[in-house]
Amino acid sequence: MTAPDATFDAPLGSCPLCTSPDVRGFDVDYRGTYISRCRGCGVRFMNPQYTDAYLAAYYASYVPEGPRTPEARAFRLAQKTANIELLERYMPPGRLFSVGSGDGVELAVAKSRGWTVEGYDVDEATTRRVAQQVSARIHTGDLFTLPLECGAYDCVYLDQVLEHPKQPARYIELARQLLKPGGILYLGVPNIESLSSRGKYVLGRLGLSRRRGRFYDTFHHLFYYAPSTLPRLLEQRFGFRVVTVLGDPKPRSHPTVATRMWDRAMRHAPWFDSTFVIVARPS
Repeated sequence: MTAPDATFDAPLGSCPLCTSPDVRGFDVDYRGTYISRCRGCGVRFMNPQYTDAYLAAYYASYVPEGPRTPEARAFRLAQKTANIELLERYMPPGRLFSVGSGDGVELAVAKSRGWTVEGYDVDEATTRRVAQQVSARIHTGDLFTLPLECGAYDCVYLDQVLEHPKQPARYIELARQLLKPGGILYLGVPNIESLSSRGKYVLGRLGLSRRRGRFYDTFHHLFYYAPSTLPRLLEQRFGFRVVTVLGDPKPRSHPTVATRMWDRAMRHAPWFDSTFVIVARPS
């Protein structure tokens, strides 16, 4: 069942991303959390959603675990490096703003490659520590009231962020405002239509899974995207031109010819991967 202290808003009657009123019940997970699907844009979302008070309390006590082993830390560093290298296919290093900068790994990588970096995150203690470690400005507080300079950034970077907020449209709109003409929006999100998620969904519907819908991660994920939905939304609703959609990079410490071929295939088949990446420009 849902956490006993969870509190919820009234059910949403329209899609928070495309405003369509054609919202239908889609699934329910083992915790009793309901998932709706917008028939206008295809995005799924928790409905009803947690109250702001509940989410504030949850994230106040939420301490994400960083990589614990040298191998895990090396993987994270290699993955963030691959992300920044992807940006550099489309523009030289410039001014980068990372929303949800967390432990600052991508900021440190980007800075080492010549980018001017800024970040934002919700935890004050983390932002102070990371700002000191990276020697960069890390904002905290209300993202939408910060004195950020519109049209000043070459890249706005949101990796594993857009599934968390109750109003993801505001984050996309803010990114549009902050970017220079010709700038880049980088989005990385879980893929609700990956092969793994599709299989688990079918097992849940057939009653063959003890924890039906666990892959939704409804403890803290509120929205669920796919390569078939989010790119179209960016173009039709938010004024972006999608440049590429890829599977998330999976660096390996000891790659072989076979694993390189497999990883390259998965990178270019994002509809199969558990997470995917979008690079887009303001149109």
